[in-house]
Amino acid sequence: MHVEVVSRPPLHILHTESSLGLGGQELRIVAEAQGLRARGHAVVLAVQPSSQLARLARQAGIAVEEIRMSPERLPAIIADFLRAIRHHRVDVINTHGSLDSWAASIAGRLSARKPVIVRSRHKTTPIAPSWRHRVLYRSLPHAIVTTGEAVRRHLVEEHGVPSERVVSIPTGVDVRRFVRHGHPDRSSEHGEDNEETIVGTVAFLRDYKGLDVLIAAAREIVAVHPHVKVWIIGEGPERGRLERMIDDLGLEKHVKLWGHRTEIPQWLSCMKVFVMPSTGAEGVPQALTQALAMERPVVASSVGGIPEVVEHGLTGLLVPPNDPNRLAKAVLLLLGNPVLRDRLGRAGRRRVVEEYSLTRMLEKTEELYYRLLYGHG
Repeated sequence: MHVEVVSRPPLHILHTESSLGLGGQELRIVAEAQGLRARGHAVVLAVQPSSQLARLARQAGIAVEEIRMSPERLPAIIADFLRAIRHHRVDVINTHGSLDSWAASIAGRLSARKPVIVRSRHKTTPIAPSWRHRVLYRSLPHAIVTTGEAVRRHLVEEHGVPSERVVSIPTGVDVRRFVRHGHPDRSSEHGEDNEETIVGTVAFLRDYKGLDVLIAAAREIVAVHPHVKVWIIGEGPERGRLERMIDDLGLEKHVKLWGHRTEIPQWLSCMKVFVMPSTGAEGVPQALTQALAMERPVVASSVGGIPEVVEHGLTGLLVPPNDPNRLAKAVLLLLGNPVLRDRLGRAGRRRVVEEYSLTRMLEKTEELYYRLLYGHG
């Protein structure tokens, strides 16, 4: 039987992001751009001049188109995007922020090239009901990508976006990089006793990450296990408030804010228990799936897309958000049960390898682009 092989030409893809900051959303954009470029596509990132994303993208060797984006410049931004679409011969526009979604989507609809427009929605932050958002989510994009089923359901059920136009593509983990290995010698860099037990998290320090809940739980944890240290890896606007809370609770010797770090696998490998205490606005957090990929036993809040990957008692433990007591009890349970820690860790990695790998994310993204352009994946 003769099977016709459909040749799929490489695509010219324009990712857009108007944010000046750096978080999980921006890290995913860079990972997608790198991965799609490695698969043979031409990828350009349209970003704010001098933004942290522009710096990170250039470090990763990704082409950058700088466009100054502010609400009062909307007509000029649209014109800038029209020029970028023409110059880079764009087939696919994938927008990520609010302002860039407006400008790039309008430009895409006006362009003679007629690129397909994909809007990525990363969080479950409430979207105000208005005609503007109806246009932004229902009329301008050809499809919407969400980072999890919870975000997808939110758009379909709360905002009436047709379900067939919304696809869930969770952020992927490089499972070859995030793999369990022996504990590195922490004595020189971290200045810690190697016998200490580390309970930790990796997060951008924002209010919805629930890091104040973790600090409150730390007081109960160290009351039972005085040798436990709680590590918070990351930087962000909440740092000052968290530092004051640590001082007020007298936890200076037990809780440490390490700031921004790059070699996340090495830091995760030090943690006996990983905690994701988010209070809201989450899709599927990247740090969570990274910890699971490294077989770290996880305690996480049952908010947003977290229960999609953390199945209570199978791939981790779930606790209600904003409940330091329940969080502390779950951590203490894992600290006292090495068999449970090992079982949850192994099951967590299997879940990530099967459903949340970087390769799977890129395949699903590529399939969506080709389906929108040519009617097939």
